[in-house]
Amino acid sequence: MQHGRRLSGAFLLVLLVLSPAARGADEWKVLEERWYVMELDGAKAGTMHETVRSDGARYDTSTEVTIKIDRGPSAIEIKMVSVFIESHAGEPVEVRFVQDMSRMKVETKWVFKEDHIEVTSRQGGRERVKEEPLPEEAWLTPMAIKRHWLEQRRAGAKEIVFHMLDPQAGPSPILISSVFESDGEYKLEGRAIPVTLWKTTNSMMPGMVSRSTYAADGSLVIEEVILPFGRMVTRLSTEAEALAATRGPGPELLIKTFIKPDRPIKTPGRAKSARFRLKIRAGELPEIPSAGAQRVEPGQSKQTAVLAVDIRDNLAAEPGDLANEDYLGASAMVDSEDELIRLLAKAAVRHAEGPMARAQAMRAMVSERISDKDLDVAFASATETARTNTGDCSEHAVLLCAMLRADGIPARVATGLVYVGRFIGERNIFGWHMWTQGLIDGKWVDFDATLDRRYHAAHILTSTSSMSDGLVSSDLASLIQLIGNLDIEVLEVAYE
Repeated sequence: MQHGRRLSGAFLLVLLVLSPAARGADEWKVLEERWYVMELDGAKAGTMHETVRSDGARYDTSTEVTIKIDRGPSAIEIKMVSVFIESHAGEPVEVRFVQDMSRMKVETKWVFKEDHIEVTSRQGGRERVKEEPLPEEAWLTPMAIKRHWLEQRRAGAKEIVFHMLDPQAGPSPILISSVFESDGEYKLEGRAIPVTLWKTTNSMMPGMVSRSTYAADGSLVIEEVILPFGRMVTRLSTEAEALAATRGPGPELLIKTFIKPDRPIKTPGRAKSARFRLKIRAGELPEIPSAGAQRVEPGQSKQTAVLAVDIRDNLAAEPGDLANEDYLGASAMVDSEDELIRLLAKAAVRHAEGPMARAQAMRAMVSERISDKDLDVAFASATETARTNTGDCSEHAVLLCAMLRADGIPARVATGLVYVGRFIGERNIFGWHMWTQGLIDGKWVDFDATLDRRYHAAHILTSTSSMSDGLVSSDLASLIQLIGNLDIEVLEVAYE
């Protein structure tokens, strides 16, 4: 049982592959095994395989997920691995996580020490080791969650609350709250399974509510999440049905996330300033950052905001940003210590003087170096992109971010929307996008390496991230409330 484990997977549809345990496989006994089908808007999108094993002293809780997704003309398959090893007393021992979203796997291992977590990242034969502090909040391991859940149910609890760790989000505890709704039954292979239905929320994505159905032993039977871009369901199935779900085409995700504004923007690449009104269709508009070239003005209601973008006038960075070491540090996705990335940064700036000129030179190199600009890669790290020269906006963003850090310029990735006149058959739309911000002279400056110029005003910034904590940063979690749930009104565009 892994209550809340899929919370970040629902956002990015990222998934996981079974990894061998720390000791020989013949020493482990399988205690539980379940197969699930994953669907998006009624279309089979993939499969999930969960196992729980024991060697007499430890538990190994593993999750394997595979999903196929169509992104316009490209089809991608995403696989990942999550393995959590704990003692029978519920003490964490080790977590392993394999991200297989591109051509080079990123492997991360946490080893729990007495006073810290030893984090090891591996990719392409390279290894990086760092220490992370132990979480301050009390949290539960997967099997401890199961015991807690069953104890609470036997006591008649109508709400069950606990903290857990998700390797996709880094070693920061996430609060999970489940509220009882009703009893029922679920039919599998002609037999009825008594179940209970719960409404579940989590602190990482407060705008997302899932309805989860559990069997009497605490195992997940079905989970449904209504996302702005579709209804995602994970349901208990047979092994044969689950494996069949990965065959054939996957659901199309890219085109349905496009936003058509109230009017087109002429020559967006020349735009120096612009004003937009954002309106969320359901719920409240999450906090939109004022940073870089963007300033946010309060709207007339909690559903709206007005953005003013001026690429010639960047805001001063917050004091906390100036002191944040993550913006200069290396991580699995932004490995600024990689030898090739350092060489690329050095080569790019050999004739440039001053941080702005150096950043511009690195932006130009990334734009030119990534010669194969396609959608076939889900999300590659900077290390991989430096070697394959392949990728879309996210690969441009993380590689430039790593090169800026390698040159001593604090940097982060920025996520939001960009206006394009034409893209994979669609015209005059805003599409979800990623670019880079560098901290120069106390201000965040925007750099978009997918363009033939530094930046333009037809960008809307919705979040930023250092990419230091995990695949799904809490900085990016607000996107779940915006994708497929946003209207954009173009108020003004200026070119001088």
